[in-house]
Amino acid sequence: MSNKILTLYRIATATLGLILLATAAHLVRNLPESQLGATAIPGDPAAGSLVETMRPLMGTEFAITVWAAAGREPAASKLIAEVFADITELEQQISSWLPNSETSKVNAAAGQAPVTISPELHELLTISIRWARRTEGAFDMTGGPLYELWGEARKQNTLPSAEAIQSVMPVVGYQKVELTDDTVRLPTAEMKLGFGSVGKGYAADRAAEKLLAAGFTNFIIDAGGDLVVSGQRGNTPWSVGIRHPRSNELLATTELTDMAIATSGDYEQYLIADGKRLGHIIDPRNGWPVETVASVVVIAEKGADADALATGLFVLGPDKGLALTEKISSAEALFMMGNGVIHHSEGLTIKDGVLEHTP
Repeated sequence: MSNKILTLYRIATATLGLILLATAAHLVRNLPESQLGATAIPGDPAAGSLVETMRPLMGTEFAITVWAAAGREPAASKLIAEVFADITELEQQISSWLPNSETSKVNAAAGQAPVTISPELHELLTISIRWARRTEGAFDMTGGPLYELWGEARKQNTLPSAEAIQSVMPVVGYQKVELTDDTVRLPTAEMKLGFGSVGKGYAADRAAEKLLAAGFTNFIIDAGGDLVVSGQRGNTPWSVGIRHPRSNELLATTELTDMAIATSGDYEQYLIADGKRLGHIIDPRNGWPVETVASVVVIAEKGADADALATGLFVLGPDKGLALTEKISSAEALFMMGNGVIHHSEGLTIKDGVLEHTP
């Protein structure tokens, strides 16, 4: 079987007024999107097989692909089903789109009393606040009201007024979130938590932990284009393709193991106004879209870190973004600007369509 190429791209839905389905893994044998049972994809029968399941979750398509040693395919299939059950349960806790989720209950109580939360939501908030601080607010899990405002503007094909943007800014700001050991409070009415730029990576990390604990060390978890990669496929490294932000072509391919990779880009969602292309990624510090960056690719140890950092770096831009990346020993980043210029951190090189990562 030829090597597996995963077309990696991410349509960040965050808290927009619509849910878009990002393209997930494409195998040499495409699986139908409705496939709910695991499908074994045979390689060398004596060595093992790929076992994959794909399911719609968190507003996108999740795919888990495990390289199982010969005879362990049934166990892999069973475990994948258990992992998907866990992700489904996690979605019920953290999704801001589900009215009975913990996040929705926290949002409904904005301006009122603290809400008791689960360890999972507490951990996700802790991760989110950490990256909000490190990016100086460029990543912010409270930016939902801004995304809703700009989402409506794209529908109407018009810019929101400066007054409308300013009216939303008082309910945005991670610094306002009051987190204790087991509660969280949003102190201002109309504030909202949303984890569209970190939740899928977090779910992928939790899935990876369960697979590793069960002794399966060779897998890819594709959370709508945010990937957590472990081991390899038999004796062959996993190969990941990174989509060009301005075409359907690949910008580069790269081989990864025991890492996570995520992208943030303006891809399909944008507004043309006054001759400018305004993407869907908003700077939560001023309420306006980022104009000069086309896409950011981040490689990190954890999916949640890669996910959040990709959004934060996109907002920061290449100068501040790469300066921050160089301070993080476990992360690398690549920027592609709207004019086609590429900037990357010291641990990455790109040549002839191949992206190499030197930890």
